[in-house]
Amino acid sequence: MNERRGTLQAVAVASLIIGVILVIFSTPFYVHQIGVLRAWPTTDAQVLRSDVVVDRISQHEQFYSARLGLLYTIDGKPITTEVTSFQDRDYEKTRARASEFQVGSHHEIRYDPRDPVQARIGAGWNARFFALPLLVSGCGVVFCLGTVVLLVAARRS
Repeated sequence: MNERRGTLQAVAVASLIIGVILVIFSTPFYVHQIGVLRAWPTTDAQVLRSDVVVDRISQHEQFYSARLGLLYTIDGKPITTEVTSFQDRDYEKTRARASEFQVGSHHEIRYDPRDPVQARIGAGWNARFFALPLLVSGCGVVFCLGTVVLLVAARRS
């Protein structure tokens, strides 16, 4: 019994450490995304190009990316840039996302006032914009909850 309790407690501590590290690791991503929403102004952008491109990860793996060419004006100066609005291993999902941005259509973007070529489309207080930090911190929370389960199991043994 004591050996099992010790093992469960050791696994619980490891789980807690991993969970806390993941939550801490996600914090800069939240800070950056919130900074974009608070400090980057919005403007209207016209879609010049909307393509699905293949991004090779390795010889046998690839992602599809929805790449958009945008045109917008900042202080009377036209700016063109390219942004990636979506990435997935599934071509159809990526094509569907790219089709939301038809050539010639207009969309609100946020741009970095220090470097106006840096832009974000679809930036907002939504799960899509915060997907990465939500995923990382969500995994951290799962590990922390696992810690509680393991500690309860250890206490009962």
